[in-house]
Amino acid sequence: MVRAKVDTQRNERAKRESQIVIDAERAAREEKTARLRALRLAAQAINEPEPKRPNRPASPHAPSKG
Repeated sequence: MVRAKVDTQRNERAKRESQIVIDAERAAREEKTARLRALRLAAQAINEPEPKRPNRPASPHAPSKG
């Protein structure tokens, strides 16, 4: 049985080129995600007032008023 000739240089070049495209798409996606996350957090900070701190009970070691 005769095996088909494989053009390894062509396959390697195609793999390199496709990896470049994949890396560029990934970088663009990560940049977009970071930008949208920053916008979402900024919008939440504007829309939500600062949460009130709950009143803590007096410490048992604090002097009592009275």
